[in-house]
Amino acid sequence: MFADAAVDATDPLAPKQEPAEKLAAWFTVRTTRILWVVAIVAAAVMSAAVTFALVKVTPVASSSGAPQITTLDATSTLKVPAGWMGAGPSSAVFDFYGLALVETTGGYGGGGIGSECFTIARSDQIPRAEEFDSSNGWSYDGPVYTGCAVGTFPATVEVPFDSNVPKELSERFPAATALQFVYDGERVGVFLDSE
Repeated sequence: MFADAAVDATDPLAPKQEPAEKLAAWFTVRTTRILWVVAIVAAAVMSAAVTFALVKVTPVASSSGAPQITTLDATSTLKVPAGWMGAGPSSAVFDFYGLALVETTGGYGGGGIGSECFTIARSDQIPRAEEFDSSNGWSYDGPVYTGCAVGTFPATVEVPFDSNVPKELSERFPAATALQFVYDGERVGVFLDSE
C-alpha cells in the first residue's frame, strides 16, 4: 500500500530526495577537504614535536645559587716557593682562612699546561722558601685541589668541609658544607654552600 502511494511534492513533511550522484560527489569533496586539513594539522604537530625533541636543551644553572661571600686579591704575606705544587717565581698567591690558593701554569694533578690554573692546599703545609729545594723532592700532608681554565670557562675549584679543612676555616663557617673558588686570572671569587 505504501509502496504504490505517490509522494505529494507540495507536502512539507514529505522527505526530499536528491540524486545519489549529487550526494556522492558532495560527500567525496567534503571528506577529501576534511582529510587534507587533518593531514596538514597532524604533519605540523608532528614536525613541531620532532623539532622540539631534537633541539630542546634542558637548562642547567651555571651556578648553584650559592652566595658569593668575598673576592680575594693576591696577597704578599703568604710566600710560596717556586716549584712547590707547580708554583712559579711570580705566581699570585691568595690566602683564605688557612687555605693557600696558588696560581700555576698547569694543574698539579695534570691540568692544562699554559692555561690559568690554581691549586688549593693548607697554608700550614707550605714550606719556607729557604728550606725548600724542589730537586730533593718534598712531601705534603693533606688534600690538594686544582682547577684550570678551559676556553671561556674560568678555573674553578670546590673544597668540601671535612676533617681536613683548617681549624680557622671551620670556625669561621661552622654550618658550611663546601666552598667554591672561581679564578678569573686576577681575582678569586669565593662562594659558600651552607645548610
